[in-house]
Amino acid sequence: MAFADALDQHATTDLAEARDQLVSAVGKAGAERAAGVVATFQMMNRLLDGVGAPVNNRKHFEPVAEALGFKLSDIPR
Repeated sequence: MAFADALDQHATTDLAEARDQLVSAVGKAGAERAAGVVATFQMMNRLLDGVGAPVNNRKHFEPVAEALGFKLSDIPR
């Protein structure tokens, strides 16, 4: 999570350390996949923001979370 957080917050000083921790935990191939996942989420968020989709309204996600077997309130923010 430190890697994703560092990328999301544009924290260049923390990024190198987080990347090194990720590589040692999952290897280079795993780190590449993690970077791809983070990039994909960033792209999707920008796309949804660009078209005005209501992604910040949690009530839209509650039925999806319930169908997946959890509650949004279980996710720390």
